[in-house]
Amino acid sequence: MASPDLAALATSLSQHVAAIRQAAGASPAGGGPAWDALLRHYGVTQVGADERAMVVQYLHLTRGAAPGELRMVMEAAVQWARREVERLVQGAPPSLEVARFVAYLDGLVDAESAQYEQFLGLTPPPPLSPHPAPPPMPAGPSIASIFQNAQQTSKEVPWAGMQYKQVATLTCVHCGGPQEQPSDFMCRYCRRPIAGSLKPNI
Repeated sequence: MASPDLAALATSLSQHVAAIRQAAGASPAGGGPAWDALLRHYGVTQVGADERAMVVQYLHLTRGAAPGELRMVMEAAVQWARREVERLVQGAPPSLEVARFVAYLDGLVDAESAQYEQFLGLTPPPPLSPHPAPPPMPAGPSIASIFQNAQQTSKEVPWAGMQYKQVATLTCVHCGGPQEQPSDFMCRYCRRPIAGSLKPNI
């Protein structure tokens, strides 16, 4: 059974999450005065009008706050909850109930963001892997054939006639997600312009 303090924290967090959901869903497309007030309450710097307009246009929003802003607010609420957990634990080994609550916090932002985007009718972004697995290596030639080929071509210039294509991979300044399409400048992971101005969340 959870401690009274932890149970109270869980109840308080659920109230915060419900309030954020309600404010985001009831907002006009891209945000509005009530949503801006909620951003200020959580110490989140709202994005500029140009970025909001771009998000609304790109995602075809007809209602609701920008998904990237909802994510920032949820992150602020989770950070507050983590500080409260640290205050409750005060350096003591965490109990099983605390460990479960922390695990819940670990997945809360992604879960709420996905649920909100489903509410807006958006296709959820793919999970962002910090270390994508390399593609499988094709079966190579045998060692004998490699040495034989090396002897035959040892006097040739291996780089003669080669053409090089310069490739630049852009990453989002907000979350680090890669640009997946050359002409697509809206991040599929945090739903913000990949080349926008980096602003602190809190």
